[in-house]
Formats: sequence, structure tokens, C-alpha cells
Amino acid sequence: MLYLVGTKVYHMVNKTNVKLYEFKSRHSINFPSEFVKDSAFPFKVKEELIARIEGDKITLERKKEK
Repeated sequence: MLYLVGTKVYHMVNKTNVKLYEFKSRHSINFPSEFVKDSAFPFKVKEELIARIEGDKITLERKKEK
């Protein structure tokens, strides 16, 4: 989806393909830059998150402050 703000055109990216990577005992998922920079992306860089397995899906949410 595209939307126009002033003279700039922005792409809304609410769905993307990602891969699971393995390096020794660590695993990571990299999100494309366009996905993370979308205004609807709910997290900030370096923000601590909780990942939860729910059936065949993974849910990400903010880590709650104690």
C-alpha cells in the first residue's frame, strides 16, 4: 500500500518474509528495513521483547517493566 504525505510517498509494509539464521549456538530473525521503518511497526531498536510460541505462530510483545 502507498500513501502520500506532503510531497513524499511512503510504503506501508505490514507483512514480510523473513528467515531464521543459525550461528553456532545463537539464532536470529532479521526483519527488512522497510518493515521496521513502517510507521505501524510497534517496537523501537534495542527495545527488549518477549517471544512466545503459540501453536505454529510466534508472538512478539514488549517486555513489561517490573
